[in-house]
Amino acid sequence: MDLFKGADKIVPYLNYTWKRHKVILSNLANAETPNYKAKDVSFNIEDSAQLKTTREKHIKPVGSESFKIFEVRKRLVGNDLNDVSVEEEMAKLSQNRIAYEVYMKFATNSLNKLKDIIKEGRQ
Repeated sequence: MDLFKGADKIVPYLNYTWKRHKVILSNLANAETPNYKAKDVSFNIEDSAQLKTTREKHIKPVGSESFKIFEVRKRLVGNDLNDVSVEEEMAKLSQNRIAYEVYMKFATNSLNKLKDIIKEGRQ
């Protein structure tokens, strides 16, 4: 029985929001840098169904996460060939923060349920 199953499922999404936060901050830091191209992160949870365990003592495969940082192609580019829009990046930052808070709430609720079960067992 996996006691942390609920919290474990949320970890890849927390990692994604952390990685995206860093990329967005990098874009904002380079908003005035000539020739800088805005970047973003794509996220994929890879199913490990192609891996098999042939013996009982093998480690069970789990899904893995992958992040890919890519340049965002935009049509509007400034005279210095920088395509970072501060307003757009701030909106992405706000959206990412909200997503992070939601994922943390799920993880916290999952762990609080486990804590409640442990408290009930003591009585």
